[in-house]
Amino acid sequence: MSATAVVVAIGVGLFILVAVAITIQTIDRNNKEKRRLEIALNTRSRNFGYMLDGFPEGFLSRDLQVLVCTCLVEVFSQLVQINPTEDYKSKLASARERLAQCRGKTAANATITLTDVAQIQEIQKMLKGLYNFISKLAASQRISGKEAMIYGKQVRRLMVQTSTDALAGPIQEAIHQDKPRLAIHYLHMTNEKMKNENDDGFYSDRIAIHDARISELEQQASSLETSAKESKKEAAAAWDELDKPDDSWKKKAIYD
Repeated sequence: MSATAVVVAIGVGLFILVAVAITIQTIDRNNKEKRRLEIALNTRSRNFGYMLDGFPEGFLSRDLQVLVCTCLVEVFSQLVQINPTEDYKSKLASARERLAQCRGKTAANATITLTDVAQIQEIQKMLKGLYNFISKLAASQRISGKEAMIYGKQVRRLMVQTSTDALAGPIQEAIHQDKPRLAIHYLHMTNEKMKNENDDGFYSDRIAIHDARISELEQQASSLETSAKESKKEAAAAWDELDKPDDSWKKKAIYD
């Protein structure tokens, strides 16, 4: 074999080795990207599932339930595409069935009141996650800007509702402990949260009720403060009387 043929053979061999190495690296990189995407989608599916199952029954409106179910179907559809296992196919079928059930529900306007502080805090985290995801859907044009505004408003109202639910207990406790000023403080906090989302007058009646309650508590607080001042004056006067020097022994000594 001539030197030229050897050089060519070596060159071809090196080219093949480089091509194989590049192919292996590309496959490895694609597999890593695929695994990374699969992990991200699984995390997202758990978050959506938690939203559907973690909220109290009837807490989310039908529209929001349909939105979350639709997102769950989309996530499992992507998982089936990148890794068509029977597990993902089964979960996709279940998600589609749940979506159909949510769409078949009758819209309800009932409000679910929450009392457990830990539950409220956990739900508020989920609501923030849902609100952020709605923004991402709008940014990627998977939902229209109008739909995003409608969904976003519903979520913000739920956030206001849970915030006011969290303050309801402290308000009652302050009233029962005869601390009207503290109750007034909490009521003002509640009103402030509602006023921030009251562009359409949705909270006007509740705000008016709270304002009336604040007026009552202001009168109660003033009365208590007046009574406290009077009691303090009486106590001070009594103490002054007790603190006067007793000179009676001097008078007795003179007569003796």
